[in-house]
Amino acid sequence: MPRQIAGRVVVGVDLSLAGLRALRLAVAEAGRRGVAVHAVRVWNCDSSWQDDAAGCTEEIGEQARAEAVAAFDAAMGGIPHDVRVVITPVVGRPWSALVDYAYRDNDLLYVGTSQRHWWRRLFRPSTARYCAAHASCPVVVVPAESFVRSAAGRRQTRAIIRELSSRSMTT
Repeated sequence: MPRQIAGRVVVGVDLSLAGLRALRLAVAEAGRRGVAVHAVRVWNCDSSWQDDAAGCTEEIGEQARAEAVAAFDAAMGGIPHDVRVVITPVVGRPWSALVDYAYRDNDLLYVGTSQRHWWRRLFRPSTARYCAAHASCPVVVVPAESFVRSAAGRRQTRAIIRELSSRSMTT
């Protein structure tokens, strides 16, 4: 009987509240499974790096590792000692780089998602939606904590009320 290869737990790393929550959940799942968590920080080299791709990769790698460590600090107080952590900087677009990295059928991909304004969705695709639609492995889409989502809604409500009251005062 062939031995099955254990899947990986892959998480897209960023410092958003949903991203930090996804990181915590991915580490917990990796601990349950007894596998390493692959913390992937994706960076995009802009056009100024086109002449020096090696320089882009070097500098991006250092920045990506530093940001991943900062994400672990913010989410968990540091890199956990009970789970093996593999920090992987990847150059590319976040949505396609995460799908390409978590290519095995038995991988599990965690991505954070946040509520975005309609105009931001026009110019930048949702990484979570892209991953859910195109990944060959299961994808766990993690929203921010409920109190963060409700606070954002309250801020929007207050902003609308202020706008309406300022318009009524000027007329």
